[in-house]
Amino acid sequence: PGVQFVLPLADTLEEKIILDIGKNSPVKIKVIAGKTYDVIASADLAIVASGTATLETGLLGVPMIIIYKVSLFSELIARMFISIQHMGLVNIIAGKTIAPELIQSDVNGQRMASEALAILLNHEKKQEMIAELQDIRARMGEPGAAGRAAQIACDML
Repeated sequence: PGVQFVLPLADTLEEKIILDIGKNSPVKIKVIAGKTYDVIASADLAIVASGTATLETGLLGVPMIIIYKVSLFSELIARMFISIQHMGLVNIIAGKTIAPELIQSDVNGQRMASEALAILLNHEKKQEMIAELQDIRARMGEPGAAGRAAQIACDML
C-alpha cells in the first residue's frame, strides 16, 4: 500500500512498447518521458540496471538495488575472462557493497521485492546507504568526475 512505481523512459524506447509490455501486469507503472533525473531524484528507492545509471543514481543520493542480467552465453564468457567483486559502479568505486546487486537468476520479482522492503522498511539501513552514496559524491569531487570514476573502475579490474 502506498507504493507507486514510476519508470523514467529512456530516449531509446517508445512509451507504447513499455505500456504494451505492462498492460497485463497487476503492478501499475507510471511512465514519464524526458525527466529521468527528476524521477530518480524524487524516488525513495530505485531499481537500476548495472552501468552508468548506477553512478548517476548514486550521485543523486538515491538508495538503489542494482540488477544485471545477460544471456547465458555472455555470462559464461564473462566468467571465463573477467573476475570482479562488484558489478555496479557505486560498489566498484566504494570497494564494498553499498547497494545490493542481483545478478542473473536472482533478478526476479520476489528477490527484488525482498531487497526493496529490506531497505524501505529499515530507516537506519536506508540512511546508511544514503550517507555512503554522499561519500562517493564527495570523493568524485569537482568537474571531471566521469574520468575519475572510469579510472577507479579501471584500477579495480
